Amino acid sequence: QLHTLKQFKNEFDSRGCNQTDYFSGVRCDNTTGLIMELQIPRGCLSGTLNSNSSLFSLHHLYHLDLSHNDFTSSSLPSALGNLNRLKVWL
Repeated sequence: QLHTLKQFKNEFDSRGCNQTDYFSGVRCDNTTGLIMELQIPRGCLSGTLNSNSSLFSLHHLYHLDLSHNDFTSSSLPSALGNLNRLKVWL
C-alpha cells in the first residue's frame, strides 16, 4: 500500500509538501498494516482528483482528510462510493 500512496501523491503537484509531512498523516491497522486513515497536510497537493485515482484502490480506508488542498476543477468522484466505510473531508 505504500506504493499506492506514493502513486497517489505523484498524481498531483506536491511541491508544497516534503516527504516527512506527507506521510505523517498516515495511520495503518496494527495487525494487517493496511492504510486505514489518510490526512494530507494543508496545501500539500494541487491538481485534479480524477475518478481513476490510485486513492480508490485503498479499499480499507475509512478516514480521508484532503481539506485545505487545492483540487482545482475537481468534483467529488463517484469512485468514492466504492470505499464503503469512508468518512471524507475535502
